[in-house]
Amino acid sequence: MKKLIVIIASLAAALAIVSCDKYEDGKPSKDVRNEFNRMYPSAWDVEWENLGTYWEVSFETGSRPDGTDHKAWYDKGGNWIQTCTEVLLSAVPQSVKDYLMASEFGTGQFEDNDAEFFETQSGNFYRFDIRMGGREIDVDVTEDGKVSQAMYGF
Repeated sequence: MKKLIVIIASLAAALAIVSCDKYEDGKPSKDVRNEFNRMYPSAWDVEWENLGTYWEVSFETGSRPDGTDHKAWYDKGGNWIQTCTEVLLSAVPQSVKDYLMASEFGTGQFEDNDAEFFETQSGNFYRFDIRMGGREIDVDVTEDGKVSQAMYGF
């Protein structure tokens, strides 16, 4: 019986340590949570992660069980930084697709059937994962169809 109590206590302690690794104080500050709830009142399946100088929150919106996946970032003071939403390629505006096809990246192959839509304080853009010449390239295209950034991966 004593061994069982020791095992249970050890498991409880390990669980407490693991949860402390994920969250500095168990949850973001009230300011961060309030801003998130103001921006996304219908969010569900909400998971917070402390990433040092900011909080990342993964969540879903829309109809259950097949909602839309999002990630948002907030600084420690509760100020929104950006939100990333997964979108199907078919939902990307035609102007963005036309520019991408006419650019140097138009001969590449899409890695997935989706893209990411980033809303930021300085403007919005779509990110595409494209494979060209054996390399994965992340191409960022603004809503008006201009490349704003291309990052080359391996």
